[in-house]
Amino acid sequence: MKWLEHEPIVFGRQEAELARETVAMLRQSVRDAFVVIPFFAYLMYPHVPWQRGLVWTLCFLAEELWLGRLCARFGREVLPVMETWGRYLEVRDILLASSMAWPTIMWLMLPDQEGPYRMVVLLWLVGAFALACLLLAPCQDLLRGYIVGYWAYPFYRLYHEGGNLYLAILIGCVIYMLVQWEFLQSFHLQLQDTADLSERNESMLASVRALHRDSMAKKTLLEQRQHQLQGALQHMKKLAESDSLTGCYNQRALRERLDRCAEDSLASGRPWALAMLDLDYFKKVNDTFGHQVGDSVLCQTAKLIESRLPDGAILARYGGEEFAVLMPERDGLELLSLMEEIRALLSTSSLDDLPVGRVQTMSVGVAGCLPGEPVRQCLKRADIALYRAKEGGRNRVCLAVDEI
Repeated sequence: MKWLEHEPIVFGRQEAELARETVAMLRQSVRDAFVVIPFFAYLMYPHVPWQRGLVWTLCFLAEELWLGRLCARFGREVLPVMETWGRYLEVRDILLASSMAWPTIMWLMLPDQEGPYRMVVLLWLVGAFALACLLLAPCQDLLRGYIVGYWAYPFYRLYHEGGNLYLAILIGCVIYMLVQWEFLQSFHLQLQDTADLSERNESMLASVRALHRDSMAKKTLLEQRQHQLQGALQHMKKLAESDSLTGCYNQRALRERLDRCAEDSLASGRPWALAMLDLDYFKKVNDTFGHQVGDSVLCQTAKLIESRLPDGAILARYGGEEFAVLMPERDGLELLSLMEEIRALLSTSSLDDLPVGRVQTMSVGVAGCLPGEPVRQCLKRADIALYRAKEGGRNRVCLAVDEI
C-alpha cells in the first residue's frame, strides 16, 4: 500500500486543508457504516449463506474501526503540515486496502447462478463507489488509487463471465467510471479553489489582526503621548502663569483674570472686589538680613494669605513685595473684612528666618467694583486706597474713598 508514497506530491497548506476535510467526512462515514453494512448483509441473507455474510460484515466493521481510530488521531485542532502529511499517509493506506476489499462482495456474496441478484450487487458497488468518490474527491492521489483498487476485481469478473450481457455491463461500468472521474476532476478543482480561498482569507485575516494589533498599540502610544503632551502643556501654562518665587499667580495671569472677572460681572450684574497689598518696610528686611531672608518672608506671607482666602479668590504677586487679591462676586466690604483678618494674623505671626520678636506687617487698599466698571479704574482706586493706608501709618486696611 506504500506505492503512492513515492509519488512526487507537493503537500502544502492547501493540500493539508483538503486532507483535513476528507478525514472529517470519513469520520462521519465510519458511523454510518455500522448501520449500512449490517443492513446490507441482512438483505442478502436469503441468497447468501450466513457464514459468508458474517465474515464479510465482521471484516468490514473491523476495517472501519481501524479507519475511525486513524481519523480520530487528527483531532479537532489544526496540526502542522508535516504532521498532517504523516497521519494522512496512515489513513490513505487503510483506505487503499478498503478499496480492494470492497469488491470481495462479488466473491463472498455473489452466487453462481444467474438472476437479478447479480445486478443488485453491482448496483450496490456502483452506489458505494459514487459515495466513496465524493468523500475522497479532495485528495486526487487517494482517489486514483481507490478507483484502480475498487474496480480491478469487478472488471475481471465481468470480463471473465463472458456473454453479451456482461460485456455490455462491463462497457457501461467503464463509461460510468470515466464520467465519474471527469466530474470529480472539476469537483476537485472547485475544492482546491475553495481551500485556496480559505487559505488566503486566513492570511488576510491574520494580516488584518496584525494591523489591528499594530494600530491599537499605536493608538495606545498616541494616547500616552497626548496625555504626556497635555500634562506638559498644563505644566507650561502653570509655569507661565505662576510667580517663580512664591508659586502664586503672576501679574500677567492676574490681568487676564481681572478682564474675565469684569466680563462675568457685567453679564451677571454682580459686583466684585480687588485688594492691593504691600509689605511694610520690606526693603529694610533685604538690607538687614539679606535677600534670601527676604525671599523666605515673601513665600511665607503668600502661603499665609492663600490659606485664608475662600474658594474662587485669587492671590497674585503684582511686583516686588506687592500682592493683589481678586475676589469675584463679592463686594468691597466683604473683602475689607477678610483682609483685616489676614492683616491681623500676619502682624502676630512669627516668620522663619526673622529674629524673635520681629514681625512683618502689611498695608492693604481695597476697592469694590461695580458691573461695567473698567479694570484700569478699579486698579487705580485700590492703589490709591493702599497709598492712604501707608500714609496713615501702615499696618492697616483702607477702603477706597468713594465707598466709605
